[in-house]
Amino acid sequence: MSSEYLDRDVYLNVRCLYAAAGYRLQGRGGADPDLLVVLRGDQGTADRDYAGPIHLYDYVKEYRVDWAARYPASRAITWISLDQPGAIADPRLRHLFGYLPVFAELWRCRTRRRRQRPVHVANYKRIPGDPFQEQLLGLIRSGLVEVHGGRWQTVGVSARPLSYLQANRLIAGRASCFGLMWPYQRGRTLSGRMWQAPLNGCFVFAEPGSDPLGCPGVLMLERFDEQAATRIFAPEEGEALARQAAAFWRSHTEALAAGLGLDPAAARPGPWRIHRLRLELLRWDLGFRLQRWQGRVAAPLAGAAAAVRQALARLARALGVHPAQRRGGDPHQ
Repeated sequence: MSSEYLDRDVYLNVRCLYAAAGYRLQGRGGADPDLLVVLRGDQGTADRDYAGPIHLYDYVKEYRVDWAARYPASRAITWISLDQPGAIADPRLRHLFGYLPVFAELWRCRTRRRRQRPVHVANYKRIPGDPFQEQLLGLIRSGLVEVHGGRWQTVGVSARPLSYLQANRLIAGRASCFGLMWPYQRGRTLSGRMWQAPLNGCFVFAEPGSDPLGCPGVLMLERFDEQAATRIFAPEEGEALARQAAAFWRSHTEALAAGLGLDPAAARPGPWRIHRLRLELLRWDLGFRLQRWQGRVAAPLAGAAAAVRQALARLARALGVHPAQRRGGDPHQ
C-alpha cells in the first residue's frame, strides 16, 4: 500500500522482489494478507487493525511517523531506511539499514551511443533560496542542461513530462545527468536517478552528502556549474559503470532479501518475470501517450465545437427559428 502516491518505478522493483519470493499481490477487500508492504512515508489510517508482519520502505523522508503507534496491532514491523535511528523502545519494531530492491534487468536499455549533453528529469521543485536549484536552473536556461518534467513553466522554462519508460530510455542515451533532492532528503535517502542512471552507464551529478549508500556513478559536487555540465565521458567509462552498478545493486538486493528473511531466490527473478514487468512498463507508457494525445486534441475540438454552435445559432437567428426568438426572449443570449 501507499497512502498518498505510488512511484511506479519503485513499485515494479518491489513487486518483482516479493513475487520472486513467492508472494502474490492482493487487491483491497480480500482476506487479511500474509504480509503488508508499505511504500513511501505513510500518513494514512488504513490497516490499523492488521495483526500480521509489515515491511515499511521509508525512502521519501517527507514524513516522520511513529510506526509502532501507526500499526498498534501488528506483531512485527520491519522499517527499512538509510537513517541511523536511536534506541527503539517497542520490541515489535526492527530497523533494517537499506534502501529499495533494484533489478538491473528491469531498467537496462540497449543504446548504441550516448549524447554528452546532460539531462535533468524531474518536476520543478519549489525550494526558495536553494543554491543547487538556482545553479541548475541557470544551466538549464543557458542550454547546457536539457530538462524534462512538470511545473517548469512556473519559472519560464519549457519542458514536458515523460512516462517512466520514456525517462528510462532518455537517461540510457546520455553520458550524464543532474539529480536534485529536497533539502530534507539529502544525506537520508537516495534519488531514483542514483540507481536507474548508472545501470545504463549514465553518471549522476548530485549535491554533497546526498549518497549515504555509496552508489557507483554518483558524483557529488560543491557546485552545479559549467565545468560539470560540459564534462566529457568516454564510452568505455559508461560501459564499465553499467557493469559496476549492476553488480552493486544485485549485492544490495540480495542483502536486503536476506535481512527481510525472504527466500534467496527473491533477489534473482527469472527472465519471464522480468519480461512480464517490462510489459507493464510498456502498458503504462501507452496509457501515458494516449492521455497526452487526448489532452492535445481535446482543447482544439472543444474550440471547434463552440465555433460550430455559434455559427448554427447565428444561422438560426437569421432564419428566425432560434428557440429564444420563438419564446419571445433575447436571441443573442
